[in-house]
Amino acid sequence: MSRNSRDFRFKKPPPPSGQSGISGLQSGRLKIVSNAQTGVGRGVLDAAIELGAECGGACAEGRMAEDGFIPDNYPVVELVGENTSESIRQNVKQSDGTAVIYFHDIEDEPEEALDYCVQLGKPYRLIDGGDLQSGQAAKVIADFIKDKGLMTLHIIGPKASASDRAHRFGYEAVGALLGLGPKPRNPSRPQMRKTVDAGSGGDRSSRAPSGEQGGDASGIPSESRRSGQRRRRGTGRRSPRKPTDSQPDLT
Repeated sequence: MSRNSRDFRFKKPPPPSGQSGISGLQSGRLKIVSNAQTGVGRGVLDAAIELGAECGGACAEGRMAEDGFIPDNYPVVELVGENTSESIRQNVKQSDGTAVIYFHDIEDEPEEALDYCVQLGKPYRLIDGGDLQSGQAAKVIADFIKDKGLMTLHIIGPKASASDRAHRFGYEAVGALLGLGPKPRNPSRPQMRKTVDAGSGGDRSSRAPSGEQGGDASGIPSESRRSGQRRRRGTGRRSPRKPTDSQPDLT
């Protein structure tokens, strides 16, 4: 068997069709989609806007909502000549997957979204907010995103008139979800520094603060070692060296 053939066996297989290999959550480029209706719809957008995540979606003509009009701070696009049902269909179609939030019973807009997911062959995940806390829901959604390699996630749930916990649940779930993404690096952490080993001719990496005194491979400055001491094998302690027997041999 040739070397190339052996190496081929250990190559990671390509991701399944329709998956990107790395999700938007893992790369920090996840986009949250909603129609900005009251309840879950606005809750998820509020969290995304507050945390600086990309978000948007389609809404009905005139930005109509059950409380009047969708405020201008929600970055949704008005579908001219279309109603709320068509905006749901458009969001399902334009997204990589849909998280359907409900509280014990699936009805109204969540039910419509589920029907469109089935019709269009789009992946979806059902989230029962009646049984799960918002943090638990975030983990379920995160697994869904990673499993399917989603870059754009559509989230839909009950309106405020259907559940008084809808807005808060959507807000907290997305806040926890985005918190599961990549964390920014801490610049205050000590950096790995390369040092040259004159004896071996190679280099090695060591983590040490600037201005340290020279030492040996154990990391202890040579000046701090006391004469007449040795290190016990297998421990980090030192013990005084036993004095040699200086008595003459009488035999």
